[in-house]
Order: sequence, then C-alpha cells, then structure tokens
Amino acid sequence: MKNGLLFYMVYGILNFIVLGISFEYTVKSVIEVDYFGTLLWSLVFATELNDFINKHRNFVRYYPDFEDKWITFL
Repeated sequence: MKNGLLFYMVYGILNFIVLGISFEYTVKSVIEVDYFGTLLWSLVFATELNDFINKHRNFVRYYPDFEDKWITFL
C-alpha cells in the first residue's frame, strides 16, 4: 500500500503543477484574445481536472477510512 500511495501522491503533485500551468496560460490566452490558445489550454485544463477528480474518487472508493487509519497510525 505504501508504494501505491507514494505513486498517488507524486501523480497528484504533477497533476497540480499541470493544472496550475494550464490555468495560467488559459487566463493569458483569454486576456490576449488568442482563440486557439484558449481552446488548447482550456482543453488541457479540463482533461487534467477530470483525471484528478476521477483519481480522487477511486482513492476514496478503495480507501474509505484512510483518514481514520492515518490518524491512528500517528
């Protein structure tokens, strides 16, 4: 479980980085009225956000009492 949790955390951090970058470029593209950039970066943002939400949903499904176990572990 520790190995899977480590991969989940690293993948989550990478998702947050890509979400931040794509959100920043989406806002810049909207301000600069760049239609192609807006479409591209908003598509990347939506895809990454959907993947992140599905990953969290699966984590909650397979580890429903994770917080309780984590608190008792400490």
